Amino acid sequence: MVRWIAWIGTLMFALAAHAQGRSAPESPDPAAAPLSSAEKLPSELVERWQKLSPEQKAALRERWERFRALPPEKRAEIQKRLERFRALPPEERQRLRRNLEIFRSLPPEERARILKRFERWRELSDAERDRLRRAFSRIKRMEPAERRRFMKKLRRWMELPPEERERLKERIRDRLGR
Repeated sequence: MVRWIAWIGTLMFALAAHAQGRSAPESPDPAAAPLSSAEKLPSELVERWQKLSPEQKAALRERWERFRALPPEKRAEIQKRLERFRALPPEERQRLRRNLEIFRSLPPEERARILKRFERWRELSDAERDRLRRAFSRIKRMEPAERRRFMKKLRRWMELPPEERERLKERIRDRLGR
């Protein structure tokens, strides 16, 4: 996904830079872009487009159309993310690409589980995220044996019915005088 957004973004920005003042082209096909002879697309983009199979071109056109159908603020958000991605050092971009490939290779159920967790993470407040980062950091610093004991207790805690967890939380609060 990042790769096609990056490719479309590159093409889009190149077209925009060369065709300032014009509306976006109907498709990302560089050969079909309405440019004057004075306006040249980077040859790398044209060559990359020409090397694509008809199926790949059709898939990119479809994605381009989906991108163009997005509300302007969503397109701007995607463009901003693309610019941030391009500003990263090459090693970091490569790491992100590898992670994306790993994600894509996962079974659909696992991808859905990860996306669900990601959405829950995004819904947290900044304070909640900071609290969780600190907790994860503490767990990460634990010795392996201590971490195993902690994780075992955590699993047992999570297996308790919600009512039992609330009852235990109340007992702890009483003991601490809160």
